[in-house]
Amino acid sequence: MERNWSTSSGSEAGIIKMGARAYLKPVMEGTEVVAAYKRLLSFSAEMLMHAREDNWTKLIDSEVAYVREVERLQQHELDAMLTEHQQQQKLQLLETLLKQDQEIRERLTQRRSELEKMLSSASKKRKVDNAYLS
Repeated sequence: MERNWSTSSGSEAGIIKMGARAYLKPVMEGTEVVAAYKRLLSFSAEMLMHAREDNWTKLIDSEVAYVREVERLQQHELDAMLTEHQQQQKLQLLETLLKQDQEIRERLTQRRSELEKMLSSASKKRKVDNAYLS
């Protein structure tokens, strides 16, 4: 792609010319951004429900959908223009997402501790069994 990174003077100051084959990056509308954060909140609520139910397989499935939506937002949200109301909505959604994420992390940490104890017990049992069999 041919690029001319020099800027023009006068009324076009600060505009970068990129040549004929430049492409436009898709940008989300403010309503699309808010809708995407609502979808994230829905996926997060699912993940939290599965964590509370100790359903780790479904938690992972929900997390895959969550990550896909996060990646989509990362690609398209950056240049979106949000109204003040949309910014407030996004902020409230983010606050709820962070609270849910915190509880999910706490439950995952508890689960990891449980698994570590189970593995430790299994290891000790195997050592005792081996000692008696020797």
